[in-house]
Amino acid sequence: PMKLSPLALGLAAVCAGPAALAQSSVQLFGLVDVNYLRVSSDGSNGSVSKLGTDGNLSSRLGFRGSEDLGGGLVASFWLESALLPDTGEYQGVYWHRRSTLSLSSRTWGELRLGRDYVPTFWNVSQFSPFGTVGVGGSAAMVEGWPMGLGGARTLVRVDNSVGYFLPRDLGGFYGQAMYAMPEGAEGMRYAGARLGYAGGPLDIAAAYGRTPVANGQVYRTATVGGTYDFGPVKLYANYHRHQAFNDRQVHVMVGASMPVGPGVIKLSAARANRSGPGLDADDATQFAVGYVHWLSKRTAVYTAYSRIRNRGNAAYVVADSSPAGSPGMPSSGLQFGISHNF
Repeated sequence: PMKLSPLALGLAAVCAGPAALAQSSVQLFGLVDVNYLRVSSDGSNGSVSKLGTDGNLSSRLGFRGSEDLGGGLVASFWLESALLPDTGEYQGVYWHRRSTLSLSSRTWGELRLGRDYVPTFWNVSQFSPFGTVGVGGSAAMVEGWPMGLGGARTLVRVDNSVGYFLPRDLGGFYGQAMYAMPEGAEGMRYAGARLGYAGGPLDIAAAYGRTPVANGQVYRTATVGGTYDFGPVKLYANYHRHQAFNDRQVHVMVGASMPVGPGVIKLSAARANRSGPGLDADDATQFAVGYVHWLSKRTAVYTAYSRIRNRGNAAYVVADSSPAGSPGMPSSGLQFGISHNF
């Protein structure tokens, strides 16, 4: 029989099977975001200047891929890790941002298994001009971020989840439901759902989730928010309430973004109101302004400034960085950075 060289065999496979090769794909993707950050906390803790990360978008490295199974069914995977480019390290468990395997169909929607964002997270992130990162991020005054209250660990992500996403072609309606099994981990059982509508300039959604915690109590989260794009300006608003035992917090945020040439100006104002025994005075307000200038479709330079005014024993800071906040004292932060996605 005729013997073929490895090169000839490879060329033959490419020529003979382009349809098969086109049915599956694997992609390396990521984002690197580094910034100069100065955070000041009035009181005894002073200020700090440092090189930080995640000022405009979250740094990450991941692999994702899909395979067309025929009949409109697609299998896909997503593995994503958080990076700390200022030190070259990765953050937390290696694939802790997302680690999922899915089966999806345009007709039936998507079944997704693994570690993923909970439905109640998305309003806090999507309906804020700054998302949840940087000195202007909406997460700065959410008590217990990124875990939750009362020993819950389900405010942002959860392990061992089974999720379902509605099909995309529903006249603008979208939604998801999720159940996560704790598998021996305290505060990790989760059940929740989100339903929204996006059509024309309007995007609006509501979500609810619950997690059993200690002593038969339940940690509950509810959010409702949206955006409306007028063209010259896009408005944002979100209401977020979470509670465990007698500890409750309501976080309300409004904001705007305005395109200016190749960039965008961002503004936001937020109020956090905490209530419960000994907590009624522990409230705070936040104001933020920023600008992102896109040098290309993938690279941007940015700056932002934010200030939090704390009341009572509230000690929120504008960035997850030292110095720690002082009870009842303000915190402010300024950052300049670069982000690049690939």
